[in-house]
Amino acid sequence: MYVSLRLSKGLIHLLLILIMINPIFASGLGGYTGTSNRFTSDPLSAGTGGITLFHKTSTNSYSNNPASQAFFGQSNFDAGLAQLSLGRYIYTVNAGIPLPPTASLSFGLIAAGTRDIEARDSRGFPAGDLSDTEMTYLVSFSNRFSDKLAFGLSLKVLTKHFESDEDWLDLKGSGFGAGLGFVFKPMPGSSFALAIKDWNSSYKWKTQDLFERGSSYQDAFPMSLAWGWLQDMGTFSLAVEHDYYFIDENIYRVAIMWHGFQSLEVNAGASFEDDSVYPGFSARYELSWKEGPPMHIDWGIKIGTPGEGYRNYIGWGVNF
Repeated sequence: MYVSLRLSKGLIHLLLILIMINPIFASGLGGYTGTSNRFTSDPLSAGTGGITLFHKTSTNSYSNNPASQAFFGQSNFDAGLAQLSLGRYIYTVNAGIPLPPTASLSFGLIAAGTRDIEARDSRGFPAGDLSDTEMTYLVSFSNRFSDKLAFGLSLKVLTKHFESDEDWLDLKGSGFGAGLGFVFKPMPGSSFALAIKDWNSSYKWKTQDLFERGSSYQDAFPMSLAWGWLQDMGTFSLAVEHDYYFIDENIYRVAIMWHGFQSLEVNAGASFEDDSVYPGFSARYELSWKEGPPMHIDWGIKIGTPGEGYRNYIGWGVNF
């Protein structure tokens, strides 16, 4: 046990050193579609720097690593919302059920968009308000092959809709995507995760009905390969994650979670992207009831890009 503990600490130190000394911290993902799929969308992950490869770090973990639910073993339901500046919003609904003896099924919805965008015509005069809505419908399946290894597959149905309040714009795009994930537990209290995200994800557009020279084209999401490590150390847990996008961009995340009280969990973390550090904080409080399933309330806050302000998250969930 002593040797295992020393090995675990050594691996953690090595992972942190690799993350901190890597000079490439720019993400440069702002010009690519699928932002809502990359955005920190639930309150729990707001305080873990956006780490979403493990069930303990995100209520939406199954959408990024479909194998993350394999070791949970309970049915669950979670709902949350994010209050953002500039008329933006994110709503999430997630549910999962175990499929004995070793499998699990998860499904949910991520709704994101922007309201009340002021439109201007070619002369610069107001032309009403615009809104855009992105809907991601998710389903994932995972299975444990042993007490140490699990595999998962996720599928996404993607839709995006631009519209105006004066009915001069109504443009819809849609597509499909998939993801793969693995979780490996090399020793008690340790978890290694690996996932391929947004495989073949894209929006397909047809603009012939809107423009004289309209066309059909495909707007692809940037695919990424992500890995992470979660280490339990008594009342603390440490998690790290690296997202490598195949457009040669990187995002690094690190978080520490404290669960010293039976009903309270506190998380603090940060992401490293766009040459900047974006910290966050979250907490989960377990509600105690004499009867009925255990419920929890989640709250999170994350600092946005310069000039954006704070991103506020709140959520509710139940396990049964």
